[in-house]
Amino acid sequence: MAANCTSSWRQREPRNRPGLELPRSMASSETQLGNHDMDPEISHVNFRMFTCPKESDPIQALRKLTELCHLWLRPDLHTKEQILDMLVMEQFMISMPQELQVLVMMNGVQ
Repeated sequence: MAANCTSSWRQREPRNRPGLELPRSMASSETQLGNHDMDPEISHVNFRMFTCPKESDPIQALRKLTELCHLWLRPDLHTKEQILDMLVMEQFMISMPQELQVLVMMNGVQ
């Protein structure tokens, strides 16, 4: 669901070529159609569950992963500090035992 990586591997153009700048990938039609209204938790899961077949185009896969990251972290709405808090909280939750994760989620710690 997270990505459709069907392009085959091919020799890449040099990195300094126009059109390979990854931030421009955010201008995809999917993003323009209003996926910014998507539930942040769904966007987070989509970002974390992203996989791409080995034979796919790595540049396209990176663009899709960048897009999913932007949909989750919403740099257009959140400050750098808020984004860092989200990343730290995620890593904190991952590193905690399951029973403590449940307590944190039940108490709504942000």
